[in-house]
Amino acid sequence: MAPSDESALVVDLARLGVRDLNRGGGKAANLGELSHAGFPVPPGFVITTAAYELVVTSNDLERDIIDALTDRGALVRSRFEQAMIPPQVERAILDAYHRMGEGSVAVRSSATAEDLPEAAFAGQQETFLGVSGDAALLDAVRRCWASLWSDRTVSYREQHGLAQVPVKLAVIVQRMVAADVAGVMFTANPVTGARDETIVEASPGLGEALVSGLVTPDHFVLRNTRHRWQIVDRQLGRREVEVRPRAGGGVEQVTAGTASRPSLPDAVLLQLARMGASIARLFGRPQDIEWAWADRTLYVLQSRPITALPEPPARRGRFEPSRFAGDYLQVRPYPLDMTTWLPAVANALPRMLPVGGLIPSFARMWVEEDGVVERLADFPSIRPTPELLLVPARILALARRYDAAHWREDPILAAALTRVHELESLDLPALSWSQLLDTAREAMAMPLAIMEIRRRYFPRGVLALAALWLALRILGLSDRFAPLLSGVDNRTLEANRALEALAAEIRTEPALATLFANQHAEQLLATLQREPGGRAFVEQFAAFLDAYGHRETGSPLLVSEPTWKDAPETVLSILTGMARAEPTTRQGPAPWMTARDEVLAHPALRFEPLRVLMLSLITQARRVSALREDTHFALTLPMPVLRRTLLELGRRLADVGILEQADDVFHLRFEELEGIDGIWPPPADLAEALREAARRRAARRLELAGTPVMALPPLFQQQPGDEVLVAGMPGSPGVAEGPVRVVLNPAAFGSLLPGEVLVAPYTNPSWTPLFTRAAAVVVDTGAAMSHAAIVAREYGVPAVMGTGDGTRRLSDGQWVRVDGSRGQVFPSSATGEDTPARIAVDADGEDEDGSGGDRLPERGDPIEVQRVRDEPEQKDTKNRSGHPTPAPAE
Repeated sequence: MAPSDESALVVDLARLGVRDLNRGGGKAANLGELSHAGFPVPPGFVITTAAYELVVTSNDLERDIIDALTDRGALVRSRFEQAMIPPQVERAILDAYHRMGEGSVAVRSSATAEDLPEAAFAGQQETFLGVSGDAALLDAVRRCWASLWSDRTVSYREQHGLAQVPVKLAVIVQRMVAADVAGVMFTANPVTGARDETIVEASPGLGEALVSGLVTPDHFVLRNTRHRWQIVDRQLGRREVEVRPRAGGGVEQVTAGTASRPSLPDAVLLQLARMGASIARLFGRPQDIEWAWADRTLYVLQSRPITALPEPPARRGRFEPSRFAGDYLQVRPYPLDMTTWLPAVANALPRMLPVGGLIPSFARMWVEEDGVVERLADFPSIRPTPELLLVPARILALARRYDAAHWREDPILAAALTRVHELESLDLPALSWSQLLDTAREAMAMPLAIMEIRRRYFPRGVLALAALWLALRILGLSDRFAPLLSGVDNRTLEANRALEALAAEIRTEPALATLFANQHAEQLLATLQREPGGRAFVEQFAAFLDAYGHRETGSPLLVSEPTWKDAPETVLSILTGMARAEPTTRQGPAPWMTARDEVLAHPALRFEPLRVLMLSLITQARRVSALREDTHFALTLPMPVLRRTLLELGRRLADVGILEQADDVFHLRFEELEGIDGIWPPPADLAEALREAARRRAARRLELAGTPVMALPPLFQQQPGDEVLVAGMPGSPGVAEGPVRVVLNPAAFGSLLPGEVLVAPYTNPSWTPLFTRAAAVVVDTGAAMSHAAIVAREYGVPAVMGTGDGTRRLSDGQWVRVDGSRGQVFPSSATGEDTPARIAVDADGEDEDGSGGDRLPERGDPIEVQRVRDEPEQKDTKNRSGHPTPAPAE
């Protein structure tokens, strides 16, 4: 066999892989990867694109090919069919054929623009089966080359935007498999998009009959349930014809018998499904696979990505990752996230519970390939253990010992905060490589301390929550549960008040107001530092970041996402929007006080001991949300120093040419950074391995850019005539109308105008300052106890959580009516051309003056929206079983 280099005319199929697309074409690259991975691929060799190029140049076909890129009528195909094969190419082909033992072979085309995720080129180039003898082989190879320039193939490339791509063709020659049964397999349902279903279509004889549409095949649906495959549907085909190898070479069609039983036994179907799942894992995406069953052995003949695969449907009857978890899992983690902060938090979560095993391992939660997260595999299940019997006793013991009123005085918290400030003061550029690694390890150890705080102080509050809910239900006052838990101050609201103070400073200082109105956030800080009137504000802003700048802009699980300290332009963008809106003030007593007085007025609570008990339950239960919010605030404190430490490591790798820029370090894994053990600069072989890993993973992330990490199916499927536009979970009660503003990421925070309905893919505490100027909030992820829902209730902003697809269904400027009590979004009654800029909606949905207004608001208009008064019977914040939604872990 010729050496496996770029100039080789023929190479063994097993020596190719997915990186050899330009040399072997898509089909050969995939088959070579499968063969190398141990899958049953028939042996063979590949006539590379170098041979194709030699044929082109020796037959002066370059000009014709250039014409064919723009003129479909060019006669390139006929020129190829008559082309002379250069002697060295012919000799290489026949030598490889003779080494195979000659005999019957399959000759398959493999173009460089083939079997791609966006274009399969299925059936566009030629395949010849049952080829036998030197002359027949060379003729089949020549006709494969020619098929690259058929009208149908050129047209297909034009339709997929590949007309100008310099496409080339390799040819695969494989030992012919005389299949007893053959067919195709889709490792995901190509019609419904279900990823847990495999579709197998089979017919006796060679697969040519099926792929050419000559037969109606047997159709099988298999489903993977809890890692076990089951055949859930089978339909027998008509088997109109079979394609069989002919004794003298080639193939022939023969009449088939009537189907009386499936063409494949169940055991083979299950074996096929398992093999298909393994192939899909190898390539990191669902596959369209051609296979053959011969002499009681399965063979893989081809594998390519399934194109135009629908989004997976909502799974019914199975546990899904909660929409609450979606708040943290909508951004694809980098390899460095997966080996630093994310496992630090995930591994600390079990610490918050009084017994191990209630929170399962997150190690198998992700589908990863080469360190790159492809998607969320599934939410890990809980495995009960005998230790669970100890839970009640341990909860009671902790509740008796620890009072959440004093959690801020816990010495564990004090020690953690002191150590964070010490790490923040380090001069990172002055540290050695090993010292930087130690700093990162210290930062990653801190979530354990915060979760220990939760373990100690949550039990009393959670018991009080449950008792309060039960007591209110007995008294017939369930609708007071949610209001009683509102109005609890926390560090998130404290940060938002500090932001409002800065916004007030901007509104009252004309010079500042002008700067914020006319400067982009990216340039604003530098401008403020140059302006005499802006320097005092910059000092206030720096103090704000010192106190609250560790807040995440994206997921609190991902250190690759910048914090406010790392991206101050995000905070300036928030301030720009807040300065445009006048601060809202709440009149009258807080809703929770009103609800408390109504509860205490119940006749059953006139008995003083019961009254005191109810007040104690309310006090203890109200501490839960503050404890959760404030421990989350403390949990994210190490994120800035960890991120800066990792970027310092990246900067040093960039300085010696291993990385292109410092933040490319997030494409590496932490153990790879630990592998640089005191040797600087790293040895050449290690440097090249790191460089290649970063480039390879960056390319894979780019391929996955349009693929969601976690698919969130909508909670309902809209039917014709439905009035509801979007449905989710009640997050914060009340009703409001206004125009939609879709904000997809923190970079767009400044686009939200006062009075608009904020529609977001996810939220976290850093998004909550937007609520001060939003009419309502609609979020794809989250639940009633998400950070966003808690803060929305504090601000009295109607919120709908966990819609799954609100950002896709709703669009900027669309007027909607948001009912946070029912978790639904409706078309607004104020959608006509003469809608006023100010809409005040009462409980009956009528405009304040009943006139309907006179114009649509312009882009710069403030849009004031009055929220509808709540209906008491809709205040109860419950899940679908009627029980209160518990506070989630994180």
